[in-house]
Amino acid sequence: MITALGGPPGWLLIFLSISVLALFFERARFWWLWWRRRSVRQRQWLELLRVGGNQALHWMDDRDLEMRFGQVFLESTAVVAPLIGLTGTVFGLSRLLAAMGPQLVLPPGRDFRSFGDVLISTAMGLLVSLIATVTFQLNQAFRQWQLTLWHRDLDRAVVDPGDP
Repeated sequence: MITALGGPPGWLLIFLSISVLALFFERARFWWLWWRRRSVRQRQWLELLRVGGNQALHWMDDRDLEMRFGQVFLESTAVVAPLIGLTGTVFGLSRLLAAMGPQLVLPPGRDFRSFGDVLISTAMGLLVSLIATVTFQLNQAFRQWQLTLWHRDLDRAVVDPGDP
């Protein structure tokens, strides 16, 4: 299977796929718990708005760091995984052409069905990229939604400091 994935690029794709899936499940768990604990967080937020702006901003920045966890890795993986997959395919094609010899004929006892395996690394790279992109975009959307709500509350607190 690893040979079909293109050698070393295949190992890298397996590592990336495990990492992306782990991050997908971690982000899903994070947002699930975020939603479940919204009332506690809302009380903290409103109290901080009443106390003062700097504390509220620091609290918001700390929560933003939690929400951004893994985004750079996901974004990078979404771009790099298809390239690694293509590299594995090129390695596989070069091995295939070398096995066919200078006349480019099939080795005895082989058919073309098994030669499609060289495309597995491209497919895997695209799949890893897809999962990374979806995870990144969902995380980014939830983060922007939450930040928009906080900024709205912050603007209201500045306009009417007596009643946040």
